[in-house]
Amino acid sequence: MDKPISGKDEKRLIESLDKAEEMHRRMEMKEEEKRWADIDLSLALGAGLERLTKDELSAIRSNLGIRGASTLKKQELIGALEKHIPEALPYLLSRMDETRYKILKQIADRGGHAFVQLEPYQLSYFRKRGLLFTGTFKGKRTLVMSQEVLASFGRIDPASMREKIRRNTEWIKLTHGMLYYYGTLDLEHLESMLAQHTGEKPDLYAYMVVMEEAEKFYQLIHHDNERYSHADVFDIARLKREQAMRSSLPFYPFTKGQLLRAGESGFADRNPSYRAFVDFIARTYDISRNEADDLVEECEYAIQCGDMPGDVLTLLQEQLEMDDLKTVEAFMEHIVALHNNTKQWILKGYAPYEISAERNRTAAPPSPAEGNVIDFATRKTVGRNDPCPCGSGLKYKKCCGK
Repeated sequence: MDKPISGKDEKRLIESLDKAEEMHRRMEMKEEEKRWADIDLSLALGAGLERLTKDELSAIRSNLGIRGASTLKKQELIGALEKHIPEALPYLLSRMDETRYKILKQIADRGGHAFVQLEPYQLSYFRKRGLLFTGTFKGKRTLVMSQEVLASFGRIDPASMREKIRRNTEWIKLTHGMLYYYGTLDLEHLESMLAQHTGEKPDLYAYMVVMEEAEKFYQLIHHDNERYSHADVFDIARLKREQAMRSSLPFYPFTKGQLLRAGESGFADRNPSYRAFVDFIARTYDISRNEADDLVEECEYAIQCGDMPGDVLTLLQEQLEMDDLKTVEAFMEHIVALHNNTKQWILKGYAPYEISAERNRTAAPPSPAEGNVIDFATRKTVGRNDPCPCGSGLKYKKCCGK
């Protein structure tokens, strides 16, 4: 039997954790200062590479596919990269989409330096390809393209890149949109759906290379063993099982436009139930609409993951005070509405109400006295007091049968 930890030992453990956290914070601050150190706007590539760590230089070597350079010392590696980076620029651009290309073009058009607001991991993306360097000039942060890369960028014919960048942009947005709604898909389904929405079967090798780069820049998806998943899907095996249990249910037939919109960064499916919930929270509490929207978006994500209305209520009770039963009931009404109208990963992109509608459409009409429906998957009668087949945990009359 494990011996319980003493109060003295617990205090020491907490102090050790606090010290480790403080040390980590100081290291991050030091790295941040180094990252934004003073910089020359007419930066030579070699001088830019000197600003990087050996690990970052090794990452550039790996991203450029340079072989036989893993054992080189830092200065030798810098020499090899000075030669390869400008030559590799067309190859690197051919794997990008419009967003990344426009960032580079904006900086190139301004003489090789400008400040663009990017996430730290997006700055790291460009830095680990030797394309942009971060620094401070006259007290202002800026991104600098080395003179050698700037010259190479100027020699590239935009028309020669246009079709590949358009194709990559479409692939990325469609994939992000599909995974937003479906959660996870194997490569076979992705290939089929891409062919359906683009009108041609994708080159799978080129597609996987493009998506690998997009994964690093956007951090919205991840892949493993020829399966791609939304970044917020943490239990892929469970989601696969849930979808497999619904083998008779096809994936929801989204339009190309719907998927492209869902593929945009920061997208949330703000349906009428979502917006009504935001309005209710903003009216009930002294918070802004943006704060209320963040809360409802968190609820929508929980529902996408498969959480039941009771779980969502518990989530909100940790963040908002609900002092009386009337308030709790009002919240539950909105949560159930949001649940029934949220397109869920386990339902292959359907919202529960859509499955209920399909069930009612394909079932024989019930007699008025019975008031029952037929489950179109099992062909069994579902009473109004039975658990709702959508899996909400509520009675049918309180859920999809409302």
